[in-house]
Amino acid sequence: MAKLRTPKELRKLMIYVLGRRPDEFGLVPDKEGFVRIKDLVNGISEEPGWGYVRKSHIHEVIITSSDNCLIVEDDRIRAACGKKGVGPVTGVLPPKLLYHCVRRKSYPVVCQKGIFPMGQHRVFLATTGDLALRMGRRRDPKPVLLTVQAQRASQAGVTFSRQGELIYMVDHVPVGYFSGPPIPKEKKEAPKPKDEPVVTPETLPGSFTLDMERSQDLQKQRFKTKGLKKEIAWKKDARKLRRKRK
Repeated sequence: MAKLRTPKELRKLMIYVLGRRPDEFGLVPDKEGFVRIKDLVNGISEEPGWGYVRKSHIHEVIITSSDNCLIVEDDRIRAACGKKGVGPVTGVLPPKLLYHCVRRKSYPVVCQKGIFPMGQHRVFLATTGDLALRMGRRRDPKPVLLTVQAQRASQAGVTFSRQGELIYMVDHVPVGYFSGPPIPKEKKEAPKPKDEPVVTPETLPGSFTLDMERSQDLQKQRFKTKGLKKEIAWKKDARKLRRKRK
């Protein structure tokens, strides 16, 4: 079992992530330099030896810090001290290829309309497929990895910004400037099985249903018949006896 790090060590890592290299952890600060605490937890917990980190550990660091190097607003956090110029650099020439992940259920729509921001202020593109997958798995356990022809898109008028060394940003990637796996075919619904007759003991071959009411009626008729036969036999015997006396 890995040894838990101290709050001091976690604080040091948080300042490095937020104030120096957020791109290294697949994080992109907003215009004010803030990162959602949830995203920070994801970025740190993905690192070897830091998998135990949760929001409670982040809050513990914030409460116990004696300086003002970390600033929190609502569910966002940023570093007040750190490397200057961490923000995005606009109007840059991107590398030939960049990578991006989309949710599997959104992939058919993306193929028709292009890549748009999904709950983020811009589309984030990574310089490696591994980093793109790391970012994509935070939104979908099995995302679809796309390859973006970034230089072709740039020549067509798409404006790129760079966040750190590993992440680029655009407002939209049009159709025709990215590629991915074939769209999976929709599975045809299997025909519904016909309603089969319910098999009960009464419907099995050679079986019969015992009607208790009818059985009782037949029993009564049988008793009446027996009584009638006895009465007829008694009358016959009486007639014979009277004839003999005459």
